[in-house]
Amino acid sequence: MQMSRVKIENDQLIITMQGARKLFSLKSEVSIHLDNVAGVKRGLEWNELPSLLSSFRVGSHVPGFYFGGTFYQEGSKAFYDVKRKENAVVIDIINENFDTLVIGVDDCEETVTLIEQALASRK
Repeated sequence: MQMSRVKIENDQLIITMQGARKLFSLKSEVSIHLDNVAGVKRGLEWNELPSLLSSFRVGSHVPGFYFGGTFYQEGSKAFYDVKRKENAVVIDIINENFDTLVIGVDDCEETVTLIEQALASRK
């Protein structure tokens, strides 16, 4: 499965799902205005993933392998498109449809740096 692609264009953070991930996550693209990106970090622990017993999801989950789609848990709404935790980037969002985006990318450091630089240039 190909990873998500991230780009910054016209003050928008645009995340595009590739290949079969479009089908599994039920989305092909997510666009967030940079003003609504509260933070970004590299990495994810499996215990940070929503529990299937305490969440409602619209999407796919293959335990220990893939999380994709929209998950509702404890009053928050998160979008996941991640296969391996070591390739995960977590983006905190405000004033948008999602509270958190968790995406798998080819290069976490490059993606985090891209987003941090775009956020810093807006201040």
